[in-house]
Amino acid sequence: MRYFLYLIGFLFFSSCTETATTSAPTEQLANTQSPTAPISRSLPKQANQVSKSLKQQQKCKINGEVLEDNELWLKDQGRLVCIMADSSTYDPAFGMSHRILEIYNTYTCSLELKLTLPVNMSPDFPYFLADINYNNDSKIVAVKAAKTVYCLDLETKKMLPLLIPSFKNTRESVDASSGNIIRLELWEDFLIGYAQDRGTFVFDLSPKSGPKPVLPFAEYKLGDTRFNSLFLLASENNTSQAILPNYDWEAEVFSINPIFKTPISISTDVQKSALDNQFLVLRQTDGKKALLVDMKARKNKTLPAELLTKSTKEILVWAKS
Repeated sequence: MRYFLYLIGFLFFSSCTETATTSAPTEQLANTQSPTAPISRSLPKQANQVSKSLKQQQKCKINGEVLEDNELWLKDQGRLVCIMADSSTYDPAFGMSHRILEIYNTYTCSLELKLTLPVNMSPDFPYFLADINYNNDSKIVAVKAAKTVYCLDLETKKMLPLLIPSFKNTRESVDASSGNIIRLELWEDFLIGYAQDRGTFVFDLSPKSGPKPVLPFAEYKLGDTRFNSLFLLASENNTSQAILPNYDWEAEVFSINPIFKTPISISTDVQKSALDNQFLVLRQTDGKKALLVDMKARKNKTLPAELLTKSTKEILVWAKS
C-alpha cells in the first residue's frame, strides 16, 4: 500500500540491495498461537503522533534490560517488539550487549519469538528500533545497527535480507563513524534513513524478490560530505511522490520533506547532465506542465503561469536571474 505517500504530503504541507554476508540471528520460536487483531486504517494527523502512538507503555513484563525507546507497542496488531539484553549476551569485557529481539503477544503476554542478533561491530554497540515504524499494512519492523539495517516480518516471523545503505555517487569517509546510521524511519513499504557523512538512503521493501535500494533521481552536492538527494517514490496509478530529505544536525531533526502535496505523474525523461544542478526542471506527463525544484533549498519553486509550458532553457534562465 502506497497511501503513505499521500500521508507524508498531507503531514508536511498541513504543518507548514544490497545483500550482505553475515552471521545469521539465532532463533527461538514459541509454539503459541494468538488471536488476530483487526488492523486499523486510520491515519494520524501529525508525524509526531505516529511516533508517540507506537511507543506507549504496555503491561507485559520483559525479562531483561531494555534501553529507552527500544520497546514498540503495536496496539492494533496486539504485539510488543523490543530489543533487550540479558545474561545470555553478557560480555565479560564490555558488559550487557543489547541484541536480543523479542516479540510478545500483548493479549496473553506470551513470548512469540526470540532472536539473538550478531554482535553489532562491538558487544557494547546496541541495536535500536527504527525511530518510526509505521507499518499498519506492511507489518514490518525495522532495526538499526551501526551501519546496516535488519527488517523483521511480523507475520512470517522471519528476517528480510540484511540491508546496507546504497548511494548514487561516491561518498568519502571522514573517520570511523562515517556511515553510522543516525536516523531510520519505516513508512509501510519504504525504509528511509540518514547515514553520517553519506546522506539519505531509501529502500523499497515491497518486491516479493526482496528489498531493493531506491537511488536518487537527482543529487546536488553541497560539500565534500553533504548532498541533497531527490528520490522519486512510486505510488498508485503511475504517480510518484518526490522527497528531498534533510537531517538538521543542530536540532537533531530529520525531515522527509515531500515536494508535492500529493503524488503526481512525472516524466523521467531528463538529460543526465541536468541531474546534478541546483535547479531541476521536471514535467508532468499530463499536459507537460513544468515544475521547478531548487535542489539547494530543497523545495518546489513556484513558476509564473506564463512559464509553465516554456522550454527548460527559458525556465532555467528565469530561475537564475
